[in-house]
Amino acid sequence: MLRRVNELSVLSVLRDGVPRVLSEIAERTGLSWRTTSVVTESLEQHGWLASVDGDTRRPGRPARQYRFLAEVGHVAGIDIGAHAIRVSIADLAGTIVATHRVKASPRDSADKRLAATRSTVRAALAEAGLGEADVWSAAVASTGIIAGDGVVTKSVVLPGWTGLDLATPMSDLLGCPVAVANDCNLATLAERWRGHHADTMIYLLTGVRLGTGLIISGRLHRGSAGAAGEIGEIRELGWHDAAERLAAVAPGQHRDRDRAATLVFAAARDGDTTAVAAVDQFAADVAGGLIAMTLTLDPDLVVIGGSFVHAADLLLPRLRQHLERACPHPPRLEASQLGDEAVGLGAVRLALDAVESRITNLDSATQLSPAAISGNRLSQAPPARPRTLRRD
Repeated sequence: MLRRVNELSVLSVLRDGVPRVLSEIAERTGLSWRTTSVVTESLEQHGWLASVDGDTRRPGRPARQYRFLAEVGHVAGIDIGAHAIRVSIADLAGTIVATHRVKASPRDSADKRLAATRSTVRAALAEAGLGEADVWSAAVASTGIIAGDGVVTKSVVLPGWTGLDLATPMSDLLGCPVAVANDCNLATLAERWRGHHADTMIYLLTGVRLGTGLIISGRLHRGSAGAAGEIGEIRELGWHDAAERLAAVAPGQHRDRDRAATLVFAAARDGDTTAVAAVDQFAADVAGGLIAMTLTLDPDLVVIGGSFVHAADLLLPRLRQHLERACPHPPRLEASQLGDEAVGLGAVRLALDAVESRITNLDSATQLSPAAISGNRLSQAPPARPRTLRRD
């Protein structure tokens, strides 16, 4: 048990991929130099670390450094959206080694969308020079309310999606455990990982639909059935048609509400009174739900993301005014810088978390090695279950 604790301590220091000498590893872990030396040699022997020479420009013998072999395993982040399917393959340090994206249509059937997802996963693996067996864990991002077993319990965006089991077909394809989560939740996870950071925060997805993700005490909060943050279900708040009412102000006929909203935001910047009023109303609609959640959670941070983030210059000051009037402790407001990569990055992070959990929970009597983790891919997957019938 003590050996395993020491191994995990050393791995945690080196997981960022930065080579370090023994003295630095010892200092960061709090272990003695001798113990650190024994542990690093063992981890190198079992395939987790590689030793490299230090700075050869200095006089004398260079100190040996150790780096984490992030390439011994990989994870897949799968983002199934209405307009596109995006698959990212990352090594165990979270470095993206390949990404493949294909267009989709909101009108595609569930079978067609799943078939496109499978082919996109294969294409991403081919670009990375990997096979299915090289993937230790995967995570799928999807619109809708997602239960813990990977079933979409409610979706109003994609046809045939309600009642669909997303975990099983992806697990069958890759032969590894697959987690499924709401796209907004995963954008929240990505934001805390690679963007703005706080232990208690709200991620506000803005665009043709509104949604939220929650980080509470440093952890993604999904609720008992995956429906946490679905405040838009309160129809009186107006979240369900806020973007539609904003886009309706755009001159001319526009089937693309994103494009129409962009025109309204541009007109508001130019001082058009009708557009300014529409943006004011949109911000007020958004603020109603955001205030309720802020008063409930008392977060340190609210991050604005989604397709309307380009209008942060208009939305943030208005939302800030509403929050300052209503909240005893107004949170800090920031605009996300992750763009359309946020959801896919969150899926990668969720898959990495699953691998880390597998490493941490490995029986201490079993030698910690890549083979011990990757070789248990299927045994870690949930038991087989009947295919879920679609309810819509």
